[in-house]
Parts: sequence; C-alpha cells; structure tokens
Amino acid sequence: MQIQKATQNDFLAIYELDQEAWKQNHKAEAIPDGSHAWRMWVETSLVYVAKSEGQIIGVALAFPSLDGSFCLHKIFVDVTCRGQGVGSALMDHLLQAIDDLGTSAFLSVDPRNSDAIELYAKFGFRDREFIQAFYGEGEDRYILRRKEP
Repeated sequence: MQIQKATQNDFLAIYELDQEAWKQNHKAEAIPDGSHAWRMWVETSLVYVAKSEGQIIGVALAFPSLDGSFCLHKIFVDVTCRGQGVGSALMDHLLQAIDDLGTSAFLSVDPRNSDAIELYAKFGFRDREFIQAFYGEGEDRYILRRKEP
C-alpha cells in the first residue's frame, strides 16, 4: 500500500469510492458529495489516497477554513480493505501535513459513534463541543478539535 497526495487524475476514482462508502452511512439516502466537489478539493485541499496495485482503496480529506485551521471532512476505506490499517495510515499522513503547516484541525462526529470518538482521541482530537441539531433535527454532533503542534 502507498499513501500519496491525490492528483487531478484521481478525482473520479475518489468520487466512485465515496459513493460506495456513503451507502454504509446511517443517512445513506442523503446526497453525498459530487464529482465536481472532489475535482475542486483535490486541487485546493489536503486529499490523500491509499493505493494498492494502482487502485484507490482509501481517501482522507481536510479543507482549509477561514481561521486557518483545517476541517477533517472525510476519511473512508473500501469495505474490502477495512481493518488493515489503511484509515490510520491516511490519518497519519493527513495530520502530518496539517502539522507541517503549523495549524490545528477539527471535525464533526455523531455523539453516538463512540468507536470513532475513541479513535479520533488517539489522534489528538480531545477538545469536544456538543451541538444539538448541527445538521438538522436528530443530527447532533460533537465538534472535536486537535490543537496545533
């Protein structure tokens, strides 16, 4: 497996993997990000891909916010490759890039997703703020923050 910064040649494969990963979401009926968003993110944000035998098997995305920090928006792995450290390797690369920029990161997570909260804490996301109905009715979130290095 290789981890590398995504290129413009990767955006359609990233989009297709995102579509598949989104089907696992508890709100799968919601519209996931389109290919046009991935095209722009690859060019303007931190997007890392995990590849195996030339195929994209995982993706991590963080985009810059107005205060200079980065929003960790997505991290997903092909269902057949989960549990093999792909997500952790992607997170390591993404957070190293953010650290190299000397800034902080934040993300939103469902407060019921204790496994994700525990995992994010291992990566330094420890400051937590609860926001009710963050994405609308029944869509509460924690905003987890990771301080700059």
